[in-house]
Amino acid sequence: MYKSHCCAFGKECEELGYPVKYLFSHEYAWMLPQSVKEKTVFVGRSTSISSMLKDTLNAKNVRLINKVFSQEKPTHVYLHNYHLLNHAVAKACREYGGKFIYHAHEPCVENKRAHGGFQRYWLYLNEYMEAKLLRKTDVAVVSSKEGSRLFDKAYPWFNGRKVEIPLIYEDTFENSASSQERRYITFVGPPVPAKGPEIFLKIVDYAASHGFGWSFMLVSREKITDAKFLNKSNLSIYYKERISDEEYGELMRRSLAVLAPYKRETQSSVVLVSYMHGTPVVSSNVGGLPEFVSYGKTGYIVNENARVEEWVEAIGRILKDSKAMRTNCRSYFVENFSEKNWKKHLDATLA
Repeated sequence: MYKSHCCAFGKECEELGYPVKYLFSHEYAWMLPQSVKEKTVFVGRSTSISSMLKDTLNAKNVRLINKVFSQEKPTHVYLHNYHLLNHAVAKACREYGGKFIYHAHEPCVENKRAHGGFQRYWLYLNEYMEAKLLRKTDVAVVSSKEGSRLFDKAYPWFNGRKVEIPLIYEDTFENSASSQERRYITFVGPPVPAKGPEIFLKIVDYAASHGFGWSFMLVSREKITDAKFLNKSNLSIYYKERISDEEYGELMRRSLAVLAPYKRETQSSVVLVSYMHGTPVVSSNVGGLPEFVSYGKTGYIVNENARVEEWVEAIGRILKDSKAMRTNCRSYFVENFSEKNWKKHLDATLA
């Protein structure tokens, strides 16, 4: 989704007369249209923590960043996700007189145990390094009231300017239509602990044991090997390492509802991109999620520790009122999160 955020921002800047260049990993090249590739500087091949470390230790990447900044001398730099090379970008930005804008998607994770394994320990290091980056940041962007609260808690010393701007996307729904009817209740993976996959599986099993006839789908860019997800007659798995915006949109338009039984979340691209394609959501009530689910209009909120029956009841309500809710979801997205909404926020961001 970072690609979508970047390109939505870039398009609106260009409409207002700003020349735009993009900075992407080579691993994003496959998803970019030629018009964007021609304006892009590709640095490194990061796809994971290990490849990010490798890219950061490669002096060629830092030299390339410095070369680009010495040539372009940008007035503003807007970075969307944390990367160790961001520190080199921030340093070069300041050296050449630019304003450094950093979008803090996850300012602080309070419930680190929800992630399990190595990931929770990485979060401590990530927050430490992000704090160092914010000391070089002129404008910090957060995308929910919960994100703003966490930012203030984690970085009370921040002396730049903080602005709250919703996550904004390229609108890939236009002129598109699903080739198949909606039939799935969908969980977007991978099924890592923080996403609450065990709740999803309880719903799948409950529906099967009660003869509901519901079809479920798990979408993942990581291969599913856990036997708990395999060989269930009412659960299809859509696995592909590279899922384009168009393919993902098609999956959403084949979905009756999307489930987000998360244990923690500041805001959610899964929820908002579901709305883009007119798909209602049933979400847990953790973190910033309640800010984005309008009860009975775009979906339903369920207590994180609710019984499986409560999740099933919420899904049933969506199925009974699906046409109206699909219209509500699409309208809510267009009015608040589509690329045209950048016009409301550009002045505050670039000032």
